[in-house]
Amino acid sequence: MQSKTIDLIIIPFHDCKKWLREGFRTRDAHLFEQFQKNPNIRKILVVNRPVSVAEIVVRREKWQTNYGKLVAKEFAWELREITENVFNIDFFDWDFFRVLKEKKGWWFTAFNKKNVIESLQKAMSKLDMKNTVLFLENPMAIGVARHIKFDAFAFDAIDNWLCHPQMEPYRAVVEKNYRFVDDNANAVFTVSENLKQVFPTNKNVQWVSNGVDVEFFQNAFSEESEKQIVGYAGKIQERVDFDLVENCLKACPSVEFQFLGPAYSQKERIAELKRKYPNIKFLGDIHYSELPKYMKKWNVAIIPHKVDPFTASMNPLKLYEYLAAGKQVVSTGVAGVSKSISPYVYVAASADEFVALLETALNCAGVTPKEIAESIPMEYHWSNRANIISDKLSSLVG
Repeated sequence: MQSKTIDLIIIPFHDCKKWLREGFRTRDAHLFEQFQKNPNIRKILVVNRPVSVAEIVVRREKWQTNYGKLVAKEFAWELREITENVFNIDFFDWDFFRVLKEKKGWWFTAFNKKNVIESLQKAMSKLDMKNTVLFLENPMAIGVARHIKFDAFAFDAIDNWLCHPQMEPYRAVVEKNYRFVDDNANAVFTVSENLKQVFPTNKNVQWVSNGVDVEFFQNAFSEESEKQIVGYAGKIQERVDFDLVENCLKACPSVEFQFLGPAYSQKERIAELKRKYPNIKFLGDIHYSELPKYMKKWNVAIIPHKVDPFTASMNPLKLYEYLAAGKQVVSTGVAGVSKSISPYVYVAASADEFVALLETALNCAGVTPKEIAESIPMEYHWSNRANIISDKLSSLVG
């Protein structure tokens, strides 16, 4: 069956401003980059989360992306062309006290607002979108799926927000939105096998794991260093098991442990570890373009995540990036981490085994970074992951 040419409306988990600010480092950003190359996708419209006056005042945040060519604008919205046939829409909203009260719950409120829906419809009309597929990656943006016209609706489930610690106050809203997806989406993609259970009645649920741009990490192949370095890259949240990390610090006092990424929680625990152990370094958030340079110094990479209902819904993007950078990976038994992906992935069932596997990896001789990178099956390249999704999206349009 020949694929149908489509126009794609993407409501990402993160928005275009974040992609540009931090580098295109997330699943939604990687898929977006690949979709741009797909000949079956005629136009792409990325819908950014509305920005409130509260955010402008408190965070001093601009509501416009201010990138690319201005195509259309009114007082509270702006449409820009990022590259040929790839567009971005921003919204401004006057809410202030409601944002402070609802916090992350305001995302749901904002995407149900009449002015946001009408602005999006005007942009779609301006772009003359046809065979339109709504590709939703933010479960709090269900309002768009309820109110705009499209030819097909697909949802990409990146995490299980029902188990996300920061989303606990909004669990009822998230659950209601997932039910809407389950009942109404023409296709659902999940980042992990376990996450398929969130959509029990939908007949078109497909697991599409994360992937990697292997070429991007070739500059991360190890260089000679006087000391051994173990690295971690990613958001530092509740999922990081710092008790396990402390065991590693004690067992390997001559090894430096580097953590790259913003610390969103566990800040007191981080401060405690920094006081107690001179061999742990928290280097903060870095731009994605700089990641290979930092990883180049690492001997081994780790995923010391807790095994719980939230991590059971994940598929660590860092796993594929570590391997592409030529690093052996030592991990806890979280979902999506398996030796079947690469023989250089070591999965520990206990804290003692994690330390033992880490020491084995550090002392391993003979394996080259090139061998490790080449062990990643082609199916885990982002081009393959995106093609699976885009082929499905094209098939939804009659």
